[in-house]
Order: sequence, then C-alpha cells, then structure tokens
Amino acid sequence: MKILAIGDPHGKLPRGLNGIIKREKIDVIVCVGDIPLTPKNPSEEKSWVGFRRKADKSYGDVVKKLCSFGLPVLILRGNMYLHDTGDRLTKRIFKRYKNLHHKRTGRFSLDGMDFVFLDMIWEKSTTRLGGRKMKKSRQITAESRKRRLNEILKNNKDAIIISHSPPFGVLDKITSGEHVGSEILLKAIEKHDPRLVLCGHIHEAKGEKKVGKTQIINLGCSGSYKILEV
Repeated sequence: MKILAIGDPHGKLPRGLNGIIKREKIDVIVCVGDIPLTPKNPSEEKSWVGFRRKADKSYGDVVKKLCSFGLPVLILRGNMYLHDTGDRLTKRIFKRYKNLHHKRTGRFSLDGMDFVFLDMIWEKSTTRLGGRKMKKSRQITAESRKRRLNEILKNNKDAIIISHSPPFGVLDKITSGEHVGSEILLKAIEKHDPRLVLCGHIHEAKGEKKVGKTQIINLGCSGSYKILEV
C-alpha cells in the first residue's frame, strides 16, 4: 500500500499533486489537519472578515481537491475551526464526500491495514496554561479519548496512528524551546508499539524520530508531504 501523507495544509497542497498521485500510484491519502489558510501576519490583514472568507473558501477547495482522485482520504481537523461557525462549516464540507473518513478517536481499516485517528486533544501538555488549571470538561474529554485510544491499540498492535499533535517530547518543540506534544499519545506509543505515527501541528519540528519500535513522522505544513509504502 502506498500512502501520500500530507502535513498541515493551511490552504496549500503539494506542488504537482496530480502528477504525484498518478506517478507514485498512491492508494490512500492522509492529511494530519489544519486545512484552511492562515494569515502569515494577522496585523497586516486589512479586514479579518475578508480574510475569514478566503480561509473558508480555501478549506472547501483543499478538501475538494484531495477527494477528487476517488481515493480514500483519511483526514483530521486539527486545532482550527473547532467551534461555532467553523465547526458547522467543517461538518458541511466533510459530509459532501463519501471517500472522506474522519474520526476524533477511532479506527479505519483498509486492505488489512488499521489506521487509528487521534485528532487534536486538549491536555495539560498541549496547552500553555501558565499555572492555570485546565477546564474540567477538557479533562473529562481527554480521559475519555485516552481510554478509547488504548482500547483500539490493544487490539491493533501494528496500526498506523494519524495524530494532529506529536507525542510529548518528540518532534514537538516550539521556538521557545518548550515541548507541547501529547502525553496521552506518548504513553500509548510506549505501551502498544504501533508501527507508525503521522503527525503535524508543530511546524518548526518537522522531521523523523523513533520511540522504541515506532517511527514518528512530523510532516510539517503548507505543501510538505511524504510518500510511504507499507
């Protein structure tokens, strides 16, 4: 199976995507989240409303392009457009395509290969709280998704995890030097030894490392991609 794994698009897909799909005989497309356009410098935007319209359009355009090849598209939302109008827009866009598959925490099986979704999960390690407590609702959600992730991996030892956030301490260092990855993901990797983790979110930490037997790939952003054969 050949996988085209795409980093956080932020409105931009790999250059020459049509040729990549055809030349490499791709079987499945994976996108690790944060699909809409984001401003390079918000202060330079003359109209935030106008920019939001461009971002909304880019969201729809990117998803439409990814789904246009008729291949299974396994996609995460990331940490953008999670609330209110953005949430409703996401649901409308995703519902249009039968070959698009998304779960916050869940499993998708394709030709005997198990893919495990872990979309953005808010936990203490992934937020910069500055000594403040995390909301109780987020704590409850994180614990629930932690249990679900471990239940899935327990019965899918050779799985490929698609996560928005990297594991804590691995390809997750921001420019300040702080680690902001997922402790829940790290502990699950250490416990279950999945085959591979594809992630993004921390763009400056793009690269590859191993945790035990598990290969971790932070795919970067804005057109960055990797072709994998599994």
